[in-house]
Amino acid sequence: MKRTHVFGLLMLFWLSLGIVVTGCDDYDDSALRQEMEDIHGEISDIKSQLETLQGQINSVQALVDALNDGKVVTGIDARPDGKTYILTFNDGTRIEVVRGGNESQVSVIDVDGATYWAVVTNGEAELILNSQGNKVPFFYGADYLSVDAEGYWLLEGKRITDGNGDYVKLVNDGAIFTDIIVEEERIIFVLPDREVVIPRKTGTFLAFENAVTVPYTLQAGKATVLPVRISDDMQLVEIAAQPDGWTVGLDVQGKNVSITPSLGSDEEEMYEVRLQGIDEEGLLYMAVARIHVSSMDFSASEGVFILNEGNMTSGNGSLIYIDGVGNILDDVYKAVNGTELGNTTQDLCIAGGKMYIIAQNGNRDGGDGMLVVADSRTLVRTAAYNAELTSLSWPTHVAVLDEEHIFIRDNAGIHCFDSQTNELTLVTGSDGAKKMTMAVVDGKIFAAQGSNVIVLEKDRDVVSATIPFGGSVSGVLKASDGNVWVATTSPAQISKLDSQTYDVIRTNEVTAGSLSAGWGATPGITAIDNLLYYSGASTNIYRHDFETGVSELMTDAKDWVENANIVYNNIAVHPVTGCVYLNTIKGYGLDFLINNISIFRPEGNTLVLEKNYENHTRFPVGIFFPAAF
Repeated sequence: MKRTHVFGLLMLFWLSLGIVVTGCDDYDDSALRQEMEDIHGEISDIKSQLETLQGQINSVQALVDALNDGKVVTGIDARPDGKTYILTFNDGTRIEVVRGGNESQVSVIDVDGATYWAVVTNGEAELILNSQGNKVPFFYGADYLSVDAEGYWLLEGKRITDGNGDYVKLVNDGAIFTDIIVEEERIIFVLPDREVVIPRKTGTFLAFENAVTVPYTLQAGKATVLPVRISDDMQLVEIAAQPDGWTVGLDVQGKNVSITPSLGSDEEEMYEVRLQGIDEEGLLYMAVARIHVSSMDFSASEGVFILNEGNMTSGNGSLIYIDGVGNILDDVYKAVNGTELGNTTQDLCIAGGKMYIIAQNGNRDGGDGMLVVADSRTLVRTAAYNAELTSLSWPTHVAVLDEEHIFIRDNAGIHCFDSQTNELTLVTGSDGAKKMTMAVVDGKIFAAQGSNVIVLEKDRDVVSATIPFGGSVSGVLKASDGNVWVATTSPAQISKLDSQTYDVIRTNEVTAGSLSAGWGATPGITAIDNLLYYSGASTNIYRHDFETGVSELMTDAKDWVENANIVYNNIAVHPVTGCVYLNTIKGYGLDFLINNISIFRPEGNTLVLEKNYENHTRFPVGIFFPAAF
C-alpha cells in the first residue's frame, strides 16, 4: 500500500531521462526538467504534510497521556494562523495541536473504547472501511493509508471518498481536531465523535520567559541571565537538570537563572536546563529551556590571551583568555578540546585563521605535542606535532607565514617547518638567534641575533638579510604602519626599520628607564601607534613618544598591586584599547601561586589600575592580542 502513484511517476521520469541521455545532444529537455522539478516539489509538499499529520497523531496520544498522568495545561501560545496552538504542561512538556476547518478531512473516532480512522464531512464522521469491510485501527497508520502524487488519501491503492462522494485531499495543516476551545479552567479538544478535556491552571506557573516556540542561543563560556516566571504559590523551586560542565545558578527571589555553557559545548546539539517546583496542592511543575550554543569567538579584536608555561615537573602549559568586557577564563584550550597543551609552552602565533603554540618538552606529560595548531576562532585543535619535531633542541618561539613556512627558534637557530610534508630545515645563518619573540611583517620574519636583526623569507633556507644595530637588540616587533620597531640596549635606543628596504627610518634615544628585556623571552618594548611602553623587566612602567622623543615614568605597579614582586616576562599594550598588561608573581617556590594580571589604563601622563586578576597564572610566558597579528 505504500507504493503510491508518486513512485510510478518517478519511474517514468527516470526512464525518460535515460532516453534523453543516450539520444541526440541537441534534444531540448527543458520541459522534462521542469516537470521533474514540479514532481519533486509536489512530493516534498506531500511529505511535509504527512509529517505534520504524524505530529498531530502524536499530539492525540500526548493528550491521552496527559489525562492519564493528571497533568494540567499551564501555558498556551497561539500561532499567527489562528489554528495552531502550542500547549505547555506543568511538567514542562509541549505539544503542538491544530484546529481543522470545514473541509472534508481524515480524522479518528472512538468505537467501543478503540480508535479508528474516519472521514469527517461537514462535521459528521464516517468510518473508513477496507476492502473486507473492516474498520482501520488508528495505530495501523501508513500501513493501510497513503497519499498519491496529487495529495489525495488512498486506502489499498484507491482514493477515499467523503460523505458527498468526493475524493478526500490531505489537509495542508494535517488537522485532526475539528475544533479547539480555550476556556479559563480547561481546554476542549473536539474530535468528530467526542471531546477531550484537559484542565488548565493560569494562576500557578513555573516557566522560562519566551521559551515556548524558539530555543535560546547562548554563547559558550559566557554567563547569560534568563528570566523565569514563578508564581507566588510555587514552592521548593530548584535546578532539576543541567548539561555536564555547565554552570547554572538559580535566583528564586530575583526570578532568573544564570547559565554559562561550557566551552566544549557542541554547536550542533540541543541542550536543556530544567527547573522544578511544587505548588500548594503538591503538583510538580517543570520549566524547560531548550538551548543552542554558539562557540565563543576567540579571534575577537578586543580579546587577550595569556600563555602559561606550567610547571615542568607537575603541569603542562595552559591558555588564559580575557574577553572584551573583562571576563577571564582559565585553561580555555583544555576546556574546548578536553586535552592539554604541551609541556613548558613558550610562545604562540596567529596566522591564516589558526593559532600555533610551541612547547619545549612536547608531549612529555601527556600534552598534545611540541607544536599544537588550533582554529583561532574556536580553539578547536586541528593538528599536533611531536615526533616530527624531536630533532629540535628546546624550542622557544614560533612565527608563521603559512602552513608550509612555520619558523621555530631553538638552541641551534631558526628552523622552517613545512606542516604539509613534515620537513624541518635549519635556516643557514640563523644560529645565535635570541630567545625572543620574532616579528611577522610584510610576509617576512624579523628576529633578533645579538646586535643584529635578521630577515627570513619563504622558500629560502638561508637568512635573507642581516641588519646591524649599535647595541644588543632587546626587542623586535611589528609597527602599526607595517614597518618594524627595534629596541637596543647600550645605548638605549628605539629605531623604526623599513620592512622593505631595511633602512633605518629614524632612531630615538631613550632617556628614562631601561629597554632591557631582562631574562624574559618577550620583547623589551611594546607599541601602540607611535607610543612605546617598556619596563626593563621591573614594576616601573615607562612610555616613549616616538614623535616627540619624550620618555617618562608612567607608574609603579607596586603602588597599585599587592605582592607584585617579580615581573614574569614583559609588559604588553593592547593595540585596540591602549591598556597596558603586566604579569607578576609574589615569588618562587609555592609563592608563584600568588600572582596578578594587572591592567593599566592611560590617563594623560600616568597609568591607573583598570582591573586586576588574582591567582590565575602559572608562570606566564607572554601576553598576546589577536588584533596584533
